[in-house]
Amino acid sequence: MDYINEATVINTPYPYPPPSVTKIDHGTAGSVIISPDTIKLPTPRETKEPCLFEKSVEEDGYKQIISSLSPQEIIDMSDPNLPLRHFRADKGDIEKAIKRTKYAIKWRKDLRVKEMLKAAHNPTTPQDEKIRRILMKEAETGKLFVRNYDKEGRAILWIYQNRENTNNPENNIMHLVYQIERMIACTERQGYEKSVIVFDFLGWKMKHASSLDVAKKTIHILQDCYVERIARIYITNSPAVFRRFFNMVKVFLDANTRKKIMFVTEKDRAEMEKYFDPNKVESCIFGTSKVKEYNVEEYFSTPLNVSFDEKCCFCALQVNL
Repeated sequence: MDYINEATVINTPYPYPPPSVTKIDHGTAGSVIISPDTIKLPTPRETKEPCLFEKSVEEDGYKQIISSLSPQEIIDMSDPNLPLRHFRADKGDIEKAIKRTKYAIKWRKDLRVKEMLKAAHNPTTPQDEKIRRILMKEAETGKLFVRNYDKEGRAILWIYQNRENTNNPENNIMHLVYQIERMIACTERQGYEKSVIVFDFLGWKMKHASSLDVAKKTIHILQDCYVERIARIYITNSPAVFRRFFNMVKVFLDANTRKKIMFVTEKDRAEMEKYFDPNKVESCIFGTSKVKEYNVEEYFSTPLNVSFDEKCCFCALQVNL
């Protein structure tokens, strides 16, 4: 259980301020008009992730993508590195990267992700409280939660398929997005962008299977809305019946995502110890110590960028969204 410094702990979705607005034209009837000369364009921040191209090539690609975005789209970006991740994901194809960057921005805004995160950690209205209750209900069994990091420092999102406790596809997706955002926030505190997901299928039966529609939406969110956010995906304790289900949905996985997936069996124990400290991870990935039992109240009482059971010597810094 690691101790973290209070200066790094926040309750905002990410520790990034929006692009600087130097002038706002209120136009007619009080409407707000943001024009290209009203914002200072962001620049990508340094991370521990390796470059895919020469730095100068990535800088040029980033500038081309940023210059194609409207001022409002720039303000609505999840973080300054969004265009760079799309440039890398699309192997330098500027036209494709621009299209997918714009889509990711619109998807995030339409889903009201920022508002959902505020409601989860700083509810101020009855609607916020309702959203928080939904998220906590979805999360109460620990079917998805972020706990600890791999040896590189990438946060781990644990997904237990046999702990499903609701049957509301809309709430399931909102909860998934919340947990992805938390995984990312924890990982970024360590200086990385890509995280790790562990799926445990112990005791899984077809009755636990998500609908094909929810499975497709989940894949779509991970592949298209959170580009370059996953380092590796481990699937553990998968019964034969799951392999049949996986064969049904893998057609929706792109080649890059497929390469990141590993089915883990007992013979992989030594291999897993290269990536995970067995004293800090769950037993499904060969953890050897008894870790603290998940508690939803405790989980939601800590800031977004703190994983479960991460010892914190801090007073959480409240930041208005």
